[in-house]
Amino acid sequence: MARVRVLLARHQADEALALLEALMKGATTTGHFDRVIEMRLLQALAYQMRKAEREALSALSQAVHLAEPEGYIRHFVDEGLPIATLLSRLRDQQRRQGPTPYLNTVLAAFPQEGAGAKPLPHQGLLDPLSERELEVLHLLAQGASNQEIADALVLSVQTVKRHVYNILGKLEANNRTQAVMHAQSLGLLSEEQRRRMTNPSEQKGTAAFAYSVA
Repeated sequence: MARVRVLLARHQADEALALLEALMKGATTTGHFDRVIEMRLLQALAYQMRKAEREALSALSQAVHLAEPEGYIRHFVDEGLPIATLLSRLRDQQRRQGPTPYLNTVLAAFPQEGAGAKPLPHQGLLDPLSERELEVLHLLAQGASNQEIADALVLSVQTVKRHVYNILGKLEANNRTQAVMHAQSLGLLSEEQRRRMTNPSEQKGTAAFAYSVA
C-alpha cells in the first residue's frame, strides 16, 4: 500500500491501478475488508488522476458500500480533499435515488475550509461504534470469550471476531485490554463495568483480556 501511495504521488496512476488490482485479490480472499476500503479509495484517486470520473465514482461507491454497515468515516477523511470532492459528486448522483444520510455524515466529518478541525461525532470517535459493537464491547469488558459473546448475542463466532476486529480498529487498540481501557476513557462503559475493571477478581474469564481477535 505504501508503494501505491508513492506511485500516486508521482502521478503514475496506471502503475498504481495495476498494483491495486493484485493487492485487492489477496485482501478480499482473506476478508480484510477495511484494507479493501482503503484500496478502493486509492483506486478512486488513481482514476480521478486519469480524468476517468465514472470509474473513480464506481470505485468510491464500492468503498462506501463496504464502509457504511460498519460506520467507517476515518478511512475517507484521511484521504483529504480529493476524496471529499469525489464524495460530494457521488452524493449528488445518489440523491436522485433518495436520501444519503451516510454520505452526509462522512462529508460533515471533513474539516471545513477556514473553520479549523470539525468536532468529532458521537462517542468522541471519528468512527463511532455501532449498537452491536457496543454490545460486544460491554461483554469484552466483562472478560467474555468469543464463544461466550457468540452465545449471549446469538451470533456465530466468526461474526464476533469481525466485530472485535472492528472495535480494535475504531478504538485504535492493539488488543482487547487496550480496547476496554480506551472505551473506559471515552465513557463508553457503564459504572458497573468500570468497577469491574478496577476489581479484576470480579471479572469472569479475566484471561480473555490477553487474547487477540484470533
